Amino acid sequence: MKGLSGQTEEFEDFLLLNAEGQRRLAAKYAHHACEERLAINWKRTPYNRVALMTRIVFGMGPECRYLEIGCDKDELFHAVGCRHKVGVDPVKGGTLRMTSDEFFAGNSDRFDVVFIDGLHTYRQTRRDVENALACTRPGGFIGIHDLVPVDWREEHSPRLQGMWTGDVWKVGVELAATPGLDFRLVLIDHGVGLIRVPEGGIPTLADMGAELEQARFAWFHRAFPGLPTLDWDGALDWIGKDMP
Repeated sequence: MKGLSGQTEEFEDFLLLNAEGQRRLAAKYAHHACEERLAINWKRTPYNRVALMTRIVFGMGPECRYLEIGCDKDELFHAVGCRHKVGVDPVKGGTLRMTSDEFFAGNSDRFDVVFIDGLHTYRQTRRDVENALACTRPGGFIGIHDLVPVDWREEHSPRLQGMWTGDVWKVGVELAATPGLDFRLVLIDHGVGLIRVPEGGIPTLADMGAELEQARFAWFHRAFPGLPTLDWDGALDWIGKDMP
């Protein structure tokens, strides 16, 4: 699994279990089942995170400095066409074999574009976003993958199936609630969040942990209509304000 934080926790077990073990894990959490689902079919949206992030990097110019957290098969990392790029993953892909926490603890570099696709949990992703904000230049962009689960199994932690967004969506809810932060949620490829890093200091992220810590898909399903979403064309307009 990409982006592992280094701890051994129950949500990691799915990838290690055989078919019977996976069935038992699903049965254990069947009481969390939720009938609601989002009417989204990502396969019918002919754009993905690679298309979006390479457009942003291109707009920044050839000297764009790029950081990717969670590289796995390098589908995005190898597509990014800039001279200076760093990929962090403790398992495979990228350029540095370490956790994101380890990287940020020793990092003194600044970046123009950061993409976060590491461990699919609320607390780890929140730390990655806070650390990315601290090392991204004003006017730069931070992308976050997997912010839109379509049903409860896809969202559930611990992981219950192959396609897994986890509860990263909670970070998107907090970003949308943060005054002074320009955030949009692009409805492609399981949901890609975009932050345009502001001039004049980084606002403190809204902390909704007390409310969100135990929240599950039903909470997200209710909140989704109020989030600042964009389709592909809207996203191009939004990111293209100052780009060629």
